[in-house]
Amino acid sequence: MNIYRIKPHTGDDFCYVDSNTGINLDFMSNLRKGKEMSFKGETPILKLKNKTKKLPDILGTSSTLVFFNDKVKEILEQNVTELKIKFLPVKVDKHDYWLLNIIGYVNCYDYENSEYTTFKDGYPHKISDVKFIKENILESTLFRVEESPVNLFITEKVKNIFEEVGVTGVKYSDNMDLTVGF
Repeated sequence: MNIYRIKPHTGDDFCYVDSNTGINLDFMSNLRKGKEMSFKGETPILKLKNKTKKLPDILGTSSTLVFFNDKVKEILEQNVTELKIKFLPVKVDKHDYWLLNIIGYVNCYDYENSEYTTFKDGYPHKISDVKFIKENILESTLFRVEESPVNLFITEKVKNIFEEVGVTGVKYSDNMDLTVGF
């Protein structure tokens, strides 16, 4: 089973979300920590930039704030059934999107075979080559690991489904050097 890093990517062809979302830092931190979140009160309204371009299926400001349209939400609901995912409604200008809230982490970080430096407490710091215990990963999933919660990972099965239906606004990488972007 192949695993990929995934992130929102608009390039020159698509509009994108203004990075000033108004979603507070504590909320974003709790998303990265795998906590179940909800918006209290009104649905957040995010602003689009580069509005003359096409609207992609996946939007985001980072790997933490990832927004899916109904098409992607439906794909995940049908194919990623054993992972606890919550979709929080947001408006992107006048368009309905869903903020991805993955609840919990997948315990699959391979400490023995990954290459990384550590903090003084032994916790991974700079992960230059992440390896996974693949037996702990469902065949059809997207997930985060506690050792690097800012990264979002996807299995090849879900990646292939996204590609077959033409999901836009996403970039995949099999480079597992988490010290560099892609």
